Amino acid sequence: MADTSLADRTITRLTAVEAGQTAMRQALGLMLDTLKQQTNLLREIAAAVQDEPGPSPVLESLDELTEAVTQIGVGIESLSTKLDALPDAISTAMDGNAAPPGHSSVSEAS
Repeated sequence: MADTSLADRTITRLTAVEAGQTAMRQALGLMLDTLKQQTNLLREIAAAVQDEPGPSPVLESLDELTEAVTQIGVGIESLSTKLDALPDAISTAMDGNAAPPGHSSVSEAS
């Protein structure tokens, strides 16, 4: 009986090991499938990057956004220039003198 019990335990253990190996093979298979899909997508992206760009609504939107940001930059530079002239304009106004040549008044900026 001891021999049968040992044989049964061995079979049970081998069955458990086989089930574990099957689960690991399935998990590794899924990982490999995922890696293959990702590799294929990366190849497609790399191929698309190498192609000449064509008309694209996204590209048009990016161009418009770039122009808008450029205009905002121009506005900020203009505002900075006016703020730099503000102390002189205030000083002139407080002294009751006319603005010095080459300086615009703050009210002219608007």
